[in-house]
Amino acid sequence: MNIRVPMTEMTGKEGERRMSKIGMEQMLVSMGHQASGAVTLWNYPSWMRNLIPHDIKGEEVPDPVDMAALEIYRDRERGVARYNEFRRNLLMIPISKWEDLTDDCEVIEALSEVYGEDVEKLDLLVGLQAEKKIKGFAISETAFFIFLLMASRRLEADRFFTTNFNPKTYTEKGLEWVNKTETLKDVIDRHFPDMTAKWMRCSSAFSVWSAPPDKTNYIPLYLRPAT
Repeated sequence: MNIRVPMTEMTGKEGERRMSKIGMEQMLVSMGHQASGAVTLWNYPSWMRNLIPHDIKGEEVPDPVDMAALEIYRDRERGVARYNEFRRNLLMIPISKWEDLTDDCEVIEALSEVYGEDVEKLDLLVGLQAEKKIKGFAISETAFFIFLLMASRRLEADRFFTTNFNPKTYTEKGLEWVNKTETLKDVIDRHFPDMTAKWMRCSSAFSVWSAPPDKTNYIPLYLRPAT
C-alpha cells in the first residue's frame, strides 16, 4: 500500500507532527526512490509556486508566496549582479547573444520574450538554469566555478577541518567515523543498517535507490507530487 503525501501537508505545526509520525526511515525510503529534480528552467516545484508560509508561531500567513518569483525579486533588491556581470566578475567570457547561452530554441524564444535582445538584463538565477550543462555534470560552467571556490574555501576556513581536527574535538570514535566514512551511503548505513540493506542496493545514496518498494515493513511515501 502506497500513501501519497503532498508537500503542502508537510509544512508548519501539522507538518512537524506528520513527519514525526511517518518517521525518518520511511521518509528516506520515499525520497530515495525518487530522482532529484534537474536544475533547469520550467522545473520549479509547483507547490512552491503557491506556498502558504507560516509565522514564527507556526501559524499560517494568509497571503501565499511564489518562491520562484521571490528568489528573483530578492536578487534584484540586494543588488546581486546579473548573469553577464556575474561572469565578468569571475573573469569569465560574457554572452553576446542568447545562442551563446543555450542551443534550446524554446529557451531562446522565452528569453527573447522576457528580456528582448538585451542579454545584460538576464537574471543570474535564470541564466544559471538556462546555461548549457558541462558534459557529465548536473550544473553549468558558471555554477561549477562557484562550487570550486566554495568547496576549497570551506576546507581552508572551517576549523573542524584544520586546527580542531583532532580526537579531543571529535573523540576517538568520532574521528574514526570521519576518517573512515567515504560516502553518504556510509552515513545512512551507520544509523539505519536494516533499511540500507533492504532498500539501497545502488552504490551511491544520490542515485535512485534500486530496490523496488514492496508491501513489507515499509510504506513508501511520495513526498514530491508529480507536476
